[in-house]
Amino acid sequence: MTSRTQKVLVTGSCGFILSNFIRKIIYDKHPYEVVSIDRVNSNSTNSMYWNKNHTFHVADICDQHVVDTIFRFEQPDIVIHGAAQTGVDHSLWEPNAYVTANVLGTQTIINACQDHKVKRLIYISTDGVYGELKNEAEAPWTEESPTSPRNPYAATKLAGELLVKAASQAHGLIYNIVRLSNSYGPYQTTEKLVPLTIKSLLEGATPPIYGKGEQIRSWTHVFDVTQGLITILNSGAPNETYNLSANQELPNIVVVQKICSVLNKDIGNIFYSPKTGHDFRRATNADKLRALGWKHNYKFKNGIAETVKWYLTNNWTMK
Repeated sequence: MTSRTQKVLVTGSCGFILSNFIRKIIYDKHPYEVVSIDRVNSNSTNSMYWNKNHTFHVADICDQHVVDTIFRFEQPDIVIHGAAQTGVDHSLWEPNAYVTANVLGTQTIINACQDHKVKRLIYISTDGVYGELKNEAEAPWTEESPTSPRNPYAATKLAGELLVKAASQAHGLIYNIVRLSNSYGPYQTTEKLVPLTIKSLLEGATPPIYGKGEQIRSWTHVFDVTQGLITILNSGAPNETYNLSANQELPNIVVVQKICSVLNKDIGNIFYSPKTGHDFRRATNADKLRALGWKHNYKFKNGIAETVKWYLTNNWTMK
């Protein structure tokens, strides 16, 4: 008797990272059946993925009855929970929306995982939970570094992590937590730095950047992110947290400069908007994930050139 193919239920499947993840699972014929949930809004219609091998449910993760109905019908073995309100700026002005989606929504998914005997929950988090590195000399965070979020987005993602861990302690829920760095690549919405810069330059507008663009981030191509998630899906140890980062640190201004260079645009035309509560530097050590066999394949120089080319070919995604 052959064993049944494991079913993976993904929340937030119309988002940038997880829509790419589902594409990779299906394109590369990984041995999983994929179903998903997404609320769907105007920002996600360009990234949603329709395929006969992907069962898609339109639903709000905060609706316990609907979520339970989907879980009862689909009977998933593993859940990857990535549905969330994202972005630092918006969270500063509308924190309640983040508490609702990222805290209440996460607890709703946890409840369903417990009630329907899900074997493992993989929770997608952010390196923002660590807070801020004050200078370039500080060592990148490991998974054991203390957490100190500095905005409502990061705080609510950490709250979700704590709820997952509490469910493990109280009810035996098996989990993995994945803390992502900044990502870029195909199908990202134009509210994010890379596609916003590309869109602005193509339209002859000045690309906006916070402060002087000195904020340093570790940039990871989304294809490397999806491969990291698959590595954790296949080999993640029970109840472990993993940083996922290519450790390619660049200030935002350099990212914008490199995009300008690819497009042969004048770097002088940059609009420096007032600085908000953005962390100076974020960087994580991903050795724990690399020990499972993952490695990043995209150097930023090549990855950003491919990304610009993709948006030029698929400019409908920037409408």
